[in-house]
Amino acid sequence: MLTPAMIALILIENVSASLATKLYARSRPRGIQVIHCLVDTNAIPPPTCKDTDRLVSVVGARKSSGGEEPAELLEGGGDDDVTFTKRPGYASALKSPSLNDFLQTKDIKSLILTGLSMSVCVLRITITASDEKYVVTVISDGCADPAEGVHDIIVGKVLNNRGYVATAAEFQEGFANEK
Repeated sequence: MLTPAMIALILIENVSASLATKLYARSRPRGIQVIHCLVDTNAIPPPTCKDTDRLVSVVGARKSSGGEEPAELLEGGGDDDVTFTKRPGYASALKSPSLNDFLQTKDIKSLILTGLSMSVCVLRITITASDEKYVVTVISDGCADPAEGVHDIIVGKVLNNRGYVATAAEFQEGFANEK
């Protein structure tokens, strides 16, 4: 049986601040580990990465705009919140140095995912994490994709075959029904 201490809420890149705040409110008091996964705006993509110039441009734009999570995601953060960064060009947050080691050290077995972009980052960590034998739940309305229609296809046809998919309301309802 999973206990809250065996669960991590992973906020991938620039997640919706309002939704993340609600998920925090339900997760932190229950002892669920909150993990922020961001792109390291000071790193460069690997030389084998396709379209490196585009990635460098995107990372440069993110860096010039602050490159960090919205302040509301950092306010009131728990002392146990941790942040991991990954190199631009790596799709899965599990490519963040030492994230998988951290999860194993904390005996975390279940990951709750929310973030951008659905077709790259969320999809890749879902597949990688399920291959690593984590129980994965994707918060469907906590993810988005810039390409129209991609979100629905990935949620409806791909992710539900690799893990669980729930809305934020369903996730919160699960906590409300706890005894």
